[in-house]
Amino acid sequence: MWKSGESGSSFDKNLREITLITKDAFEPQLPLSVVVHIDYRKAPMVVQRFGNVAQLVEQTLDPMVSSYFKNVSQTKTFIELIQSRSELQHNASEDMKQRFQAYSLEFQEVLIGTPKPQQGDNKIENIMAQLLDRQIAREQVETFAQKQIAADKERELNEAEQRAAKQKELTGSLVDISIKENQGAANVKAAEKRRQEIEALAQAERFKQEMEGSGRASAIRSVGEAEAAAIQAKSEAMQGEGADKQLMQTVMLRLAEAFEASRVPLVPQIQMGGGDNNAFSTLLGLMSAIKAGELTATTEKE
Repeated sequence: MWKSGESGSSFDKNLREITLITKDAFEPQLPLSVVVHIDYRKAPMVVQRFGNVAQLVEQTLDPMVSSYFKNVSQTKTFIELIQSRSELQHNASEDMKQRFQAYSLEFQEVLIGTPKPQQGDNKIENIMAQLLDRQIAREQVETFAQKQIAADKERELNEAEQRAAKQKELTGSLVDISIKENQGAANVKAAEKRRQEIEALAQAERFKQEMEGSGRASAIRSVGEAEAAAIQAKSEAMQGEGADKQLMQTVMLRLAEAFEASRVPLVPQIQMGGGDNNAFSTLLGLMSAIKAGELTATTEKE
């Protein structure tokens, strides 16, 4: 075991941490331990070759292991050496297994500790503090990112809950809009139907008025034609009978209308004096005079 103050047996009590020199000039000390098994059948040959196990450890294993890790450390920075410790341990196990076989040793495993600074060396402590700060910063960034994700998820959840809460109201609004649209369409159709009915009634009324006007005009025309025919017939009759006879008829008609309107009796109830002064006498006289005129005219023609 390459670690000060600790040993796995009496053979490695003089081993110390391996001092490395990294690519960026740090000089850490690397504690490690190597587990080796010696087959009892090969033990006499190992003792014969190296004298004893202590000499094998100090003169062969220690230089071989130290050389290997010093060579590897020169290819890596101190940070890389720390970050790739697991990879370094795996590669060392594969390489040392082959090397130990050359000495009739069975390699079991190598265990690498954390590099540490030498006494009085503050550079490694500073770099370790920087690594710690860097790791803390990365963790904070990751924490902030996770918080941001959590905040976004929370906002999405709140929005989803609000949408779900408003979904019923939104659905009701959409239904109301659809109902109003249907009602509007129904009102438009009803208005169009009323317009058509009004137009039909107006056309019927206009047709009725036209027919009534045509009937009245026809009736007036018929009455006019009848009156014209009557007047013409009367005129012809008057021309055939003579003017005197027509005059007598007219006078008698007018007198009869006058008597009827005034309700004057044709024969008076009381006669004043001895004369014949009444309307009836006057009418008889007039008729006699007309008749005498007709007889005279007939005599003259003969």
